[in-house]
Amino acid sequence: MDSDFFDTLFEKYWQQVYTSAFKRVVNADTATEVTQEAFFQLWLNKDQANKENILDFLLAAVHDEIFKLIEKECLDIVNPPGKIFEHMEFPGAN
Repeated sequence: MDSDFFDTLFEKYWQQVYTSAFKRVVNADTATEVTQEAFFQLWLNKDQANKENILDFLLAAVHDEIFKLIEKECLDIVNPPGKIFEHMEFPGAN
């Protein structure tokens, strides 16, 4: 896949991929980031991507990226950045 073909795919599928992401995150900025990450993954895997299933690849990448965001948010709730182990007492620490 060369850059011209990638540009064509970007123009052809951007709106569909963005819409899929936006339906799930309901935030324009996050949907844009997820969509960009999906196309980035396509570029990184351009040699392995099946040219007949590009949209499927992109939508799967959206799914994976949204899952990563949810996982990160859950971890941030359990252990907010900078607050890890703050609630624990350690013997001899003062």
